[in-house]
Parts: sequence; structure tokens; C-alpha cells
Amino acid sequence: MRALRYARYGPPDVLEIVEVDEPVPRAGEVKVRVQAAGLNPVDGKIRAGHLRWLPFVARPPRGCGHDFAGEVVGTGGDVAGYFPGLRVYGSLSPLARDGAFAPFVCVAPERIAPSPTTLDFAHAAALPVSGGTAMQALVDHMRVAAGQRVLVNGASGGVGHLAVQLARNLGAHVTATCGPDNVEFVRSLGADTVLDHTRDDFTAGDTRYDAILDAAGRSSWRRCRNVLEPRGVYVNTSPDARAIAATLADLVAARFARQRVVAFVLDSRAETWRRLARLVDEGAMAPHVRETIGLPGVADAQRRMETGHGRGKVVVDPSR
Repeated sequence: MRALRYARYGPPDVLEIVEVDEPVPRAGEVKVRVQAAGLNPVDGKIRAGHLRWLPFVARPPRGCGHDFAGEVVGTGGDVAGYFPGLRVYGSLSPLARDGAFAPFVCVAPERIAPSPTTLDFAHAAALPVSGGTAMQALVDHMRVAAGQRVLVNGASGGVGHLAVQLARNLGAHVTATCGPDNVEFVRSLGADTVLDHTRDDFTAGDTRYDAILDAAGRSSWRRCRNVLEPRGVYVNTSPDARAIAATLADLVAARFARQRVVAFVLDSRAETWRRLARLVDEGAMAPHVRETIGLPGVADAQRRMETGHGRGKVVVDPSR
């Protein structure tokens, strides 16, 4: 089967379409025909070697992509509740060697769940990491409640555009930042106030927020603390080395502060995807798919993603 892989760390040019053996499920695994796979910034960051210092990240040669949606086509046994024809979605571990930009994946049941009933394959594939991140940050870490003020930095991207919708659904007053080309898009998501980050610096304003979600990885608690309420929460969801180092420094700096800094790690389990599916089916948020591309278009899509000016999600059809 055709799959997207890379043999060394580097720029998007290292990606290549190669022929690999079709995977066979082992005991306790489900085999899924991938109908769509979602692009995430972490895919490019791992490919570029930004996380090579983590000892548990599989080195090249390796696959690319981890979010996916599709149909169960077989099992290796001992997977109660999963049967051929079931529509599922989920996420492979981004640290493992296999990738979702392929026609088939074999995965443990704890990393998948039945797809949201209201979404097609493309929109379901756009959801796991971005939607799970927005949900875990706002609901579990920030405990956003009606009447609170929430700021979403990087509101037009994969995590940000879902976070705006969810925060609004939770009853918060939402301030969102984005580039000038995405102001109207973010406003259409339900943001009460939209700031053009090329003109407006939210950290220099007078408004104070109960929660700040940095989905763009462009800020830090130390920059934001003056506009964060005394018991406010700051979360940076960017997975690159610079953002991780900044968050660790913030944790040290904030150890005596009443404000809280969260070292974010997504809980990529079936229960997370089940909770997420319920929220989507209840209308709390809906992923925006900007375009669907084939395997040959992934390199260019990752280049565009690295500019930080994305809108919603890009989805890969591995059959193309």
C-alpha cells in the first residue's frame, strides 16, 4: 500500500510516498481503513526534529500523521465492541513509528472511539487532537464557567477555532486573537471581541481574563500575568521544544503565584474521544475543514502550516 514516510529529519521535502506492507492486526488491535486523516502542527515539528531530544520519540524511518477517521475492517481478537463496518475516529501516538497518512492503520481500542454521528469522515478526522486539546484545556484545566472572560490566542487555527466555539458554548465572554485575514472567520465562530495580533497586543490592554489559552505558542505566562486575574489560569498548548521550555520556566516562576500555569499534555484515550464526540453531537463545536488533499499535497500543506496563518483544519485523503 502507498504511505507517506520519511527516512531522516528535515524540511517537508523529506516526505516521500513509498510502498509498504499492509498492516496485520495483532491480538488486542483493531484494523481501520483510513478514509481521512487530519494534519496537525506536531506532525511537522516531529518531522523537522524539534522533539528528537525526547528519548521516547521513534526515530526515522517513520510514518507521518496521527489523527484519522475510518471504518473497522478487521481485528486481531480480544477487542469487544469493535466489529467490521463500525465508523471510528481517534489518534495514533505521535511518538510511535507508524503514521495515519496511509490506507490502513492497526490501533489499540484505547486510542479510538465511535465517530460523532453528526460528522462525515473528513470532519471527524479533523477533530481528535485539536478538539481534545480545546476540551481538556477549557473544561478540565481551566474549568471555564458562564460569565468568565476567556482569551484564545491563535483563534483561527486547529485548536483555536474549536476553543472559541466551546468557550462560547460554556457561556464565557470570549476574546480571540488572529491575523487580519481571519478576523471575520473568527468573529463568525462566536467570539465577542476579535483582536488583530498585527495591530493589537492583548498583554498591553486593560482587560483582565480568568483564563488564557495560547493555542499559537507565541506567548508565555510571564507576558500574560498582568492581564490574568489573580486566580486565573494560563495554558500553552504548543508542543514544540521552545514552548515546552517556556512553560517549564513559567512553572518555576509561578510557583509562589496564585495564578496557575498548566503543563499541558493531551490525554489521548478513548474516553477523551467519547467525551469529544458527545460535545460535537450536542452542537458545542464543529471543526472547519479548509481543504482535503491527497498524499502528494502534504509537504506543501505542512509548509503553509509552519507560517502560522492557517484557518481551521486540512484533511488528507490517503487514497489520493
